[in-house]
Amino acid sequence: PGPSGFSRNKYTRLLATMPLVGSYAAVRLQRHGAGQRLVAALPVAAGAAIFRFSGQIVGRNTGDRCLQVGQQSFLTPASQEGEPPWVFLQHSFRPSVRITHPPLAPRDPDPPVLTATAIEALPAGAPLTFDYTLHEYVMHGDGFVCEETGRQVRGFRFLERAEQEAALPRAMRHIRSQHSQFLFGQESRC
Repeated sequence: PGPSGFSRNKYTRLLATMPLVGSYAAVRLQRHGAGQRLVAALPVAAGAAIFRFSGQIVGRNTGDRCLQVGQQSFLTPASQEGEPPWVFLQHSFRPSVRITHPPLAPRDPDPPVLTATAIEALPAGAPLTFDYTLHEYVMHGDGFVCEETGRQVRGFRFLERAEQEAALPRAMRHIRSQHSQFLFGQESRC
């Protein structure tokens, strides 16, 4: 059997439909304000993988162009990549894309392959956004201000308790683990 209970044949067929790692044929950069954003280059069906990416692992959050992928692991563009399109994914509390990856073992030097999947059907030109709070427990510095809502985005830990509870099932595994550790620490002080 293949991963996640798929039969080997079904898993092989699934992989054949996935974009190659580093292939950004289904996306394009678009000028946006003073910078750029990533948009769909063509219509995308709900649940379709749009692109897959990787980079290099660093042991601390360096801020911009860095994404938490494990409790103490952060993905940043590989030195030979420059600025790959994935760094232009923008934040939204109502994202159009879900970023997933297999769990990362502690101190694993191999970067995971992340997959950007459409949450809903997207027309060509639709902005590709994801929710940073589902990936980042505590963001570098003071985070940033969400363009859509004007709210400060500082990571999962800084969401309101009701927002955390609603987001937890969609949060990446390392965020769920860090949140459990935080709650356990809070409870043990009572």
